[in-house]
This record gives sequence, structure tokens and C-alpha cells, in this order.
Amino acid sequence: MRIRFSLAWLKPAQAPVKAFKSSAAFSLLQDYTERIGHFLPCETGTYPSKTKSYLWVCERGKKSKTVTSEELASQLQKCMNSGMQVLEVVIGGPDGLTDQALDEMKPSFRWSFGPMTLPHELAAVVASEQIYRALTILHHQPYHSGH
Repeated sequence: MRIRFSLAWLKPAQAPVKAFKSSAAFSLLQDYTERIGHFLPCETGTYPSKTKSYLWVCERGKKSKTVTSEELASQLQKCMNSGMQVLEVVIGGPDGLTDQALDEMKPSFRWSFGPMTLPHELAAVVASEQIYRALTILHHQPYHSGH
């Protein structure tokens, strides 16, 4: 399985680095995608990908579930056991995702960082960190217990 962070605000053929106003935020996203790469191949791109994938949406809203890191790790394990080749994690843009877009996506899992509003670039960083943390939990690495 590979993980693909799909940034909904990217324009087709736009490089992810150019879509970030903050080079520091992009650097953190890159750092976590590289860390994830030690466990599973990982990439960043636009939504939608052309590959059939298991779809997670990271979005604030009533239908999104706030989960602990351990619960996210459990969801990730289920996804890895499903046989699907790609886990696509979609991060909404500055205005989030419309209800219509979410209905059309039909995500397998919707998760949230709680009721607070985060800038979309920071949400991408937090999502990548949480996926990395979930992988360290699944592999019994000290990262989760040490932070």
C-alpha cells in the first residue's frame, strides 16, 4: 500500500511547494511524508488521483469523527488489511470541502482535529504527522510514547 496526501486546493499540474504560502509548513509536510516513506511509499498531489483508492477525508464538520492517535492507527491497520493499493488522504482547501463534494467523494473515513479551524496548510501537516504517528504505533516505535 502507498499513501497519497491529496491537497484539494492544488491546481492540476501545480507543484505542491508552490501551493503553500509558508515554506516552513511545506517543509514540515515534506519531513513527515519522508518519515512515512520509511514504512510505506508516500506522495503529495492533487485530488482526485486517477488510481482506485481507499479514501479518507480530513475535514471539520458534523459527519467527521474526532479520533485519538490509537484509533487512527486502528483505522489505518484496517485499511492496510483491506488489500487496497492506495490510501488517499484528502485535505480541504481554505474554504473546506462543500457538502456536495463530500457526498460525491463517498469517503471510507472522515476524520477531524476537533471543532477548531486550522489553516489548510497546517491541517495537511497535522494529518501527515498523525499518519506517521499511527504507523509508529503499529510498528511499536518509541515516537508515540516519547512525545
